[in-house]
Amino acid sequence: MNVPLVSIGIITYNHEKYIRQCLEGVMMQKTNFPFEVIIGEDCSTDNTRKIVEEFEAKYPDVIKPIYQEKNVGGARNAYEFCYPKLSGKYIAICEGDDYWTDPLKLQKQVDFLENNPDVVLCYHRINRVNEWGEIIHKRESTDKITYLTQKELFHISIPTLSIMFRNCIKEIPKEIIDAQCGDSFIRGMLASHGNAANLGFVGAHYRIHPGGVYSSKTTVEQSLYTLNARRQMKRSAYFNKYQKREIEKEYLERKFSYLVHLLKKMEFSNFFKILFH
Repeated sequence: MNVPLVSIGIITYNHEKYIRQCLEGVMMQKTNFPFEVIIGEDCSTDNTRKIVEEFEAKYPDVIKPIYQEKNVGGARNAYEFCYPKLSGKYIAICEGDDYWTDPLKLQKQVDFLENNPDVVLCYHRINRVNEWGEIIHKRESTDKITYLTQKELFHISIPTLSIMFRNCIKEIPKEIIDAQCGDSFIRGMLASHGNAANLGFVGAHYRIHPGGVYSSKTTVEQSLYTLNARRQMKRSAYFNKYQKREIEKEYLERKFSYLVHLLKKMEFSNFFKILFH
């Protein structure tokens, strides 16, 4: 059996409507290297597990599920159970309600990382779609590659389903479980290992739907998630004092932006929720 060059991490819970499209987007990838799919099925109450089992039976050398016996939550499912199983040189992520659209996505990203050893992660543009897969925010592909410094990685949001990074994080800090936005935490950790690059092409669809862990939240709830992630990062011994300075700067800038927005809308109750975070 070939050792996978890329490990794909997927977590899923009650994604019966979406998980098939997610896994089809993975299995349509055209690569000159082997890859594996580590999928954490978090004891869904719908038919998600049956669909995962169907793909496991069809692609037994690729699809490697972790079936939880009880619901453990997204953070533990991702970082306590799935992440340690990702053995490839590179890691890609796609949550069970999102899906990849470019069959060369993985190949493009691997080729880039192989040729740019100073880059620890690369990503691409995504479209946003509704629960039925209809595009509600469309991006255009570009051939222009944009580079980001290690410091800039603390001040940018990157769609998780678009990222591929080097498998260089060997221990996951306990604070990430409480961070709520674990993707921000991971990006910050990766900043210790190199720069980043936006490859410009559109390669996936991010789905916004009523059951989405993040997309279904109110704007204020999303803001609190984002701020909490930075707070947990500031507490973690993983980051040095210079990195924590950037984390604190990003925390304060985001908090100020949220407060100004809420004040203009005269949402005083939500204003104080953010103010006293």
